[in-house]
Amino acid sequence: MHPIWSSKQPHIVASMPDESLMRILYVDDDEMALTLTQCQFLREGIHTETTSDVVEAVSFLTTQPLDLILLDSVMPTIDGVDFLQLIRSLNLDHPVIFLSGFDLSELKKAVAEYDVLGFLDKQADRLDLPQRVFDMYKQHLDQSA
Repeated sequence: MHPIWSSKQPHIVASMPDESLMRILYVDDDEMALTLTQCQFLREGIHTETTSDVVEAVSFLTTQPLDLILLDSVMPTIDGVDFLQLIRSLNLDHPVIFLSGFDLSELKKAVAEYDVLGFLDKQADRLDLPQRVFDMYKQHLDQSA
């Protein structure tokens, strides 16, 4: 059985205080990636809102208690860099992790002026994605304390 669909118990949430269960917004134009990622995070007990719509994403960010944004870099209506610029211009300071299937070095240069938690590769980081995101977020919290 594939590890994502196994019957093991969530282990990421067990390492977080009960009152601080992680809540993520994942923005991507690929519906399959949204569904797969949401299932991966759900399996680990991490609440994930997903959307491919920029307006809906901003609505989530302004109305929902979210801990971080997982953001695709290449999308048809607005790319990840432009979306990051948009939310920062709206004074939304949610931590951002880019999840991309494209060259991360170019992306890193494009967002160098912004505070980004990290960059993950859609293929290379897929199997341990929830743990990688959790680790980046936990490191962010530790540095902020």
